[in-house]
Amino acid sequence: MTGRPQIRAITRIKLFATEEGGRTIAIPQTVFRCLFEIEGEFFDCGLLLEEAGPLSPGQEATVPIDFLRPWLLEGRLHCGTTFRLWDLRTIAEGIVLRVLKF
Repeated sequence: MTGRPQIRAITRIKLFATEEGGRTIAIPQTVFRCLFEIEGEFFDCGLLLEEAGPLSPGQEATVPIDFLRPWLLEGRLHCGTTFRLWDLRTIAEGIVLRVLKF
C-alpha cells in the first residue's frame, strides 16, 4: 500500500454490439482488465463484474471500475465524466455515476 487513496468509479457502460466493432463473445463474470480512455489518455483498469454478471456485446450495465494507478486519475473523474473502454479496439463507452475514495 502506497498510502495514496484508492479510487473506484461506479459507472454505466454500454458494450458495443459485434456489428459495431465490439467484442464477439461475452465478458466473463470476473474482474476484466482493459484500458480506460478519458480525454485521449489511457489508464489500466479492472471491471468488477461479480454483481453485474457476464456482459454480452450490446449490453448495458452498471459496473464498478478500479484502477491500477488511481492517483493518475485524481481530480479527473467526476459524476458525468464520459469514457471509453479499450481491449485491442474500443469495446464500450460509458459515464461515471459516482466516484468513491477509500
